[in-house]
Amino acid sequence: MDQISKSAVRVDVRNIGGIDEASVTLPDGVSILTGRNATNRTSFLQALMAGLGSRKSSLKGDAEKGEVTLELGDETYTRTLQRRGDSVTFGGDPYLNDPELADLFAFLLENNEARRAVARGDDLREIIMRPIDTDSIDAEIRECKRERDELESEIERLDSLERDLPDLEADRREKVEELEEAIRL
Repeated sequence: MDQISKSAVRVDVRNIGGIDEASVTLPDGVSILTGRNATNRTSFLQALMAGLGSRKSSLKGDAEKGEVTLELGDETYTRTLQRRGDSVTFGGDPYLNDPELADLFAFLLENNEARRAVARGDDLREIIMRPIDTDSIDAEIRECKRERDELESEIERLDSLERDLPDLEADRREKVEELEEAIRL
């Protein structure tokens, strides 16, 4: 994920949650959404969730298709929702490639798993570690340990040669002296 320069974010929404159609520009630094009850704040958050990559956003009840477009600086991310029977499918190009990151950490709505675990006093470790590929990390650790063992063996071999060097140099001097004496005879 690239670092985005600080600038306004434009959000265009169509048929998400309770929103028919809306365009909103959020200035840099906005972190709170306020308003009266029944003004589609949660629907707007669901639109942001969809644009970021979540699959927990809802399509407007009477709509077959919905869409959210996020404009972040020079980048544009468009996410589509399509009704398929009793379910909704997601398409397009969200901001995040992994929907679990958006679902677990970007929005803490009432049904958010991490929020509910905190409210229950549960251990968050399993939830927080879920998006992490621990098998890949473990494989990399094993490879690093193998390389370390090879380097330690090579260091031990070189240390052994270094310990043998004085004796080998003495043997060489002795052989050179024997050779010079043999040539003189």
